[in-house]
Amino acid sequence: MLAMAASAAAADLPTYTKAPPPPAWTGFYVGGEIGGKWSDATWTTTSLFDPGFTTTIDSSSPADFRTSSVRAGGYFGYNWQFARQWVGGVEFDIAYSDRTTTVAGIPGCTILCIPGFPGPVLDQSSVRFQSDESLRARLGFLLNPTTLLYGTGGVAWQTVQVSATCQHSVPDPLCLFVAGNPLATATETFTRAGWTAGGGVELLFQRNWMARAEYRTPISALATGFWI
Repeated sequence: MLAMAASAAAADLPTYTKAPPPPAWTGFYVGGEIGGKWSDATWTTTSLFDPGFTTTIDSSSPADFRTSSVRAGGYFGYNWQFARQWVGGVEFDIAYSDRTTTVAGIPGCTILCIPGFPGPVLDQSSVRFQSDESLRARLGFLLNPTTLLYGTGGVAWQTVQVSATCQHSVPDPLCLFVAGNPLATATETFTRAGWTAGGGVELLFQRNWMARAEYRTPISALATGFWI
């Protein structure tokens, strides 16, 4: 009887099952990146004087300013592995580059903008590309447990500085009465919003580390990150 009672008591003991770990690709992450940036801006001149003065906007407007530079920054985001081979998420990144493209003349006033005068001599204009940011959605497919092939897209912001330098001279009377001697420079900095899209491949290695190669219009980067 004692043996039977012991067997019955052992059979009634509760059993515990360890909860399965969360999917490997789910969680917050933060990282740094370095790569290249290719930029293209179009400068279109609509007026060279305040209303009341007559000038000619010549065929040098619009003008394209293209440049390439090194880009470095950081990012953070959240991934959610919602199926066996699918990962979605959202990411924000911010990076800085600094490259200026300068051309002779001012768009719209490089060839001949005031009838009867030879035109500018030392005038020049420049476009400087600086920081950029983006907020994007991501969707990826797991080729294997540690390799994610993904696409990404969203809104982006680009900071640009434009400058125009004008010579005080009889050949170029456009700046004859503007403050500054012998050259006058006007500069404006602004941020424009647009879109960005692209894709890449991401590798998960060791316990909390990942590395990626990504291309987005108009930037590409190599990055490494850390899971939180």
